Amino acid sequence: MCGSFFIAFTTYDLISPLIIGYKLYGIADYLWLLIPIGIIFYLLLFVFRMYLNLNIKDFKADIPRFFEITVIAVFLIYAVLFMFKITYISRLFIGYFAVYSFLSLVLADYTGRKLVKSLKRSGYSMRNVVLVNGDPAGKVSGINLKESIESQEYLGIKLIKEMEKEDLVDLDYFVLNNAVDEVIFNVKGDEIEDIRDITLLLEERGITVKIISNFIPFKYSKIAFEKIGGYPVISFYTAPEDEIRLFIKRLMDISGSIIAIIIFFIPAVITAILIKLTSKGHVLYKSKRVGKNGRLFTFYKFRTMYTGSDELRSVLIEKYSKDGIEIKLKDDPRVTMIGRFSRKTSMDEIPQLYNVLRGDMSLVGPRPPMPDEVEKYSIRQRRRISMKPGITCLWQVGGRSRLSFDDRVKLDLEYIDNWSLKLDFVILLKTVPAVLFTKGAL
Repeated sequence: MCGSFFIAFTTYDLISPLIIGYKLYGIADYLWLLIPIGIIFYLLLFVFRMYLNLNIKDFKADIPRFFEITVIAVFLIYAVLFMFKITYISRLFIGYFAVYSFLSLVLADYTGRKLVKSLKRSGYSMRNVVLVNGDPAGKVSGINLKESIESQEYLGIKLIKEMEKEDLVDLDYFVLNNAVDEVIFNVKGDEIEDIRDITLLLEERGITVKIISNFIPFKYSKIAFEKIGGYPVISFYTAPEDEIRLFIKRLMDISGSIIAIIIFFIPAVITAILIKLTSKGHVLYKSKRVGKNGRLFTFYKFRTMYTGSDELRSVLIEKYSKDGIEIKLKDDPRVTMIGRFSRKTSMDEIPQLYNVLRGDMSLVGPRPPMPDEVEKYSIRQRRRISMKPGITCLWQVGGRSRLSFDDRVKLDLEYIDNWSLKLDFVILLKTVPAVLFTKGAL
């Protein structure tokens, strides 16, 4: 990062006189930035586990992750400058720094992988592995594990012995008389109990044991291993569980909502006044919504309908709704004139920034449903509430109210299954033109 910092400043120092005609500040005025920049990038690289991922074939997959890290880092740097009201730092310099940082991360990753690959092939840090198969073909898990290991020498794995499960006595003898680092069991689910004693024995000898598993069925879940009360536990989860990334998401929610409240304060006041002057009732509309995994919370937005419209909801759903869950009418008679405008411009959503600050909602996430809607959900649709709801989401930037309920659920589940901080940034960026051009809004 230091190299990128100085190259970025040199570029900025050379180009700024050409753009504005003179130089503003020297590098001494910028040096303090190295401290927050270093901390931010170090934490992000740790959070994304980039130091732990040495799989050579993952290099291309790492490029978008480095881009994600760079975008988040720049956002956080801007947040620091904004919060401390530091205005003299050139945004042009930050832009150059972002480009050079991304390129340096990619170059360092590529160079590091080449070096690791060369060292592994020369025998450095090589792990001797014994493969134990549950069937003669060695395809219990659906793959030929022997071929897979032998074709990936850059991982530092050397297959020194392959045997069948019936030869477990020979396995213990072989381990005692040879240098063995790992034993991989490729067995069926009903054979786990058969290898219990030998795995305990290998543990006593300090040898790593790995079990290739296809005996626990799941469709969407990710897997994590942990201990509860000293007992090993396998966790299957569909919604994000990475506490560090979720903590960063929460920090983004807090800082983003505070900035948004400042920006939209005057439009919000104007909207509130217009609502009060043009129709009877409270300015704010409050209702119970369903949050993560069924938690109820009070949901706030600017009132867009006439007072008492909720009483007509069930009647209109029965008359116009195809799915019997929700209703979206192009010319909804319950909506006021100002309400129609605030819906089109999404001004009615501004009070939800308070929900974000409270922690009930996030800036990005599936939209919060009403309790009676959730009662009608199918098993598949209920997975939609397995993540904290948000102000904007995938279908908000990809069609909004023009999409059917099933299409919206599909996009919400796609978001949950593929969630990342990068995806949140992309959705937030796409939300701006979606709101400005009121695409799909009713």
